[in-house]
Amino acid sequence: MGSCLSVTHYRPLSQVVCDQLRQAIHTGELKPGQRLIQAELADRLGVSRIPVREALQRLAEEGLVEYRPRRGAAVRRPTLEEVEQALATARILVRAGMQIIVERITVANIESLERLLTAGLRLAHSGRLAEATALDARYHRELYGACGLPKLWECIEGLSQYYPQGRRMASEARATVAMSEQMEILAALRRRDRDTLLDVADRHLVNNARAVLLELGGGVPDDRAAG
Repeated sequence: MGSCLSVTHYRPLSQVVCDQLRQAIHTGELKPGQRLIQAELADRLGVSRIPVREALQRLAEEGLVEYRPRRGAAVRRPTLEEVEQALATARILVRAGMQIIVERITVANIESLERLLTAGLRLAHSGRLAEATALDARYHRELYGACGLPKLWECIEGLSQYYPQGRRMASEARATVAMSEQMEILAALRRRDRDTLLDVADRHLVNNARAVLLELGGGVPDDRAAG
């Protein structure tokens, strides 16, 4: 007898709202310290307040949102120490990942990633920085995913809750530098040049950390402390 049971896959509205708000925080559309008023967010997203409230509670559990007495929810502003530690941890994880990726990546993977970076540079040069940021996120997911390390990338990406501004392409100049560094990384991967790969990856991470810390008003990291 055939079963009459079936599984329907769907995403709760609160999860959709949560993803949209998380993305807005990561891209800088919602800035550290900014108040998150449920009625306003519900109007902007075209939903009721219930999924917004549930989404904000979930983001508070993730550390992206905080509730303040008499002021309600706001985008959490991480401490400088938290940012520095998260960047340093990300650097360790990226370095470990690169030593695996250099062994596993294929020429086809590299060519696909090069096309993504080229498209990202075109977007950045035309001032479409939000789209360039989204493509950069896709690039990293594909890089780690193609080499069987999606969970590692999830860990690295999770650390960015402490420095969401580091996820976005804040200017054409920074986007150009960042994507050019990533092209150098791919070139080293194509040659299986482990030493150059690690040197370039470290430089890329130090530059990213410098941009994040300067924006936050912190010190400029050295090569040992940056992430």
